[in-house]
Amino acid sequence: MKKLLLGALLLLSTTKALSQNFYLPLYILGAADCSYSITGDWIDTVGQPQQGSLSFAVGDTSSTFQDIWYCQVGSTSTTSTLSICVIPDTSCNCPEICIQQLPITQGAITILLCDSIVGVEEQQISSLVDNKYYDLLGREIEDITTYPMHSFYTKRGRRYIKAQ
Repeated sequence: MKKLLLGALLLLSTTKALSQNFYLPLYILGAADCSYSITGDWIDTVGQPQQGSLSFAVGDTSSTFQDIWYCQVGSTSTTSTLSICVIPDTSCNCPEICIQQLPITQGAITILLCDSIVGVEEQQISSLVDNKYYDLLGREIEDITTYPMHSFYTKRGRRYIKAQ
């Protein structure tokens, strides 16, 4: 009888632990001048299919760089996935952004709203590889003889220390 009672208590505590809500941070970048709404849901298709909606609580929306929200998920199952959509106001002229089948993890979710970034590329500055002297900030050194001793400088893209 004791084993049966202990087994039932263990099962109840496990069920209670698995039915607790799960919270994760949601960062929305680029929302400085654009109002938006957030929707989402979760689904678990393994075992007995379950689903539910997500709720979002404000963390910090005062930054011009990013808004921080906290997403509450009604499932802690590792087989559940999230779907989150950020819907900008029509005056923003930005597309709706949806992330589908995102696994529930301990990490954060970042969404870039009104993405205007086309690409990032490195630009070589050809003037810094010429025969002139430059300090480490890229400013030209007019007269190397008056430059302080034991200071760093560059010439033709290579770094040196003035020793004499």
